[in-house]
Amino acid sequence: MGVVSALFVILLSFSGLLLHYSPSLSLDNRFLSSAVLLRWYAIEVPEISSSYSSNSQRVSLIAERLYFNEIRVPGSFNKLIGMVDTEFGYAIATENQLVLISEQGELIEILGSLVGVPSGITRIGSDLAGELILDRSAELIVADLDALTWSASPHVDTAVQWNENSQPGAQLVASIRNDYASSLLSWERLILDIHSGRLLGNLGVILVDLMAILFILMAATGIWMWSHPRPK
Repeated sequence: MGVVSALFVILLSFSGLLLHYSPSLSLDNRFLSSAVLLRWYAIEVPEISSSYSSNSQRVSLIAERLYFNEIRVPGSFNKLIGMVDTEFGYAIATENQLVLISEQGELIEILGSLVGVPSGITRIGSDLAGELILDRSAELIVADLDALTWSASPHVDTAVQWNENSQPGAQLVASIRNDYASSLLSWERLILDIHSGRLLGNLGVILVDLMAILFILMAATGIWMWSHPRPK
């Protein structure tokens, strides 16, 4: 009983120390990519919901994460509308935002309602002159990203080359899903579950409770033995 309780004290003390210094160790921002642990936690990696290509580059959305090729774009995004190439790189459209990306996949800026980006975007494309066109409920809008102006387009729908949803390659899908999986389980959560016993589910919690009772018994019997010394 003493050996078992000593092992648990070491485990609980070490995991408790790690949790105490979790902010300085950034354990909440460090993630595990172990497929075994993800299966243990019953964490399923979602499929890519939408993907668009432009000029041999591709943007994809998985859950709320946006990927430019294999590069994760900072931020959280609800819906992907499309992507067109521009003179500085690429413009990616969501329902109410334009995400500007360099040719190297670096985030330049996210434009929203504060600069006049219209809401309810359903398509993004370009005309023969290379102007950026947004479709907003059958209303075509010319987007000037240099002047940040949004004006009605004189074009008809058929004069615009719209970016269409397409299926990414299997290798890219696997790379994106693996990267996304590596952001689902943090070290902090794992250590917290070890500390509380929840790593083993209900059985682990019961085991930790039994160990707590064992500690109490060991302490109580130790105090009793100290207070009632054996006669010499």
